[in-house]
Amino acid sequence: MEEQNKDFLKQLDELILLFEKLRVKATNEGIILKDDPMYKNFELLSGNYKLIKNSVPPELIEEMGEPIKKMITEMVNQLKKELGVETTDDNVEVPLTDELDNIDSLLNNGKLSEDEINNLLDKRSNLKGD
Repeated sequence: MEEQNKDFLKQLDELILLFEKLRVKATNEGIILKDDPMYKNFELLSGNYKLIKNSVPPELIEEMGEPIKKMITEMVNQLKKELGVETTDDNVEVPLTDELDNIDSLLNNGKLSEDEINNLLDKRSNLKGD
């Protein structure tokens, strides 16, 4: 059962990462603007998840049941399609666009607040492993 919980949490991590990529892509394409409530909701979702992800009790995961787990799996697969993320036979993701390039293009935009710039620089640093 513990292995299933780890798999589920891994899927949640992947879902949040894909939502972050969707936010970056939508912002780069001008679909949403940084002052749009949808943009802020993406940031809120991601930030809140990062705060609680290590403290989710296993009992809560078990109570969610298979329908919720299946829904999250389907959402992950749909977002991968939408974002152009392929899965190889080994189930290793191969991103078609580079997250660092997306962050760099946002930083070059020039229309960011100081907090947004700092957040992007932190994400960039985390991705590079600095």
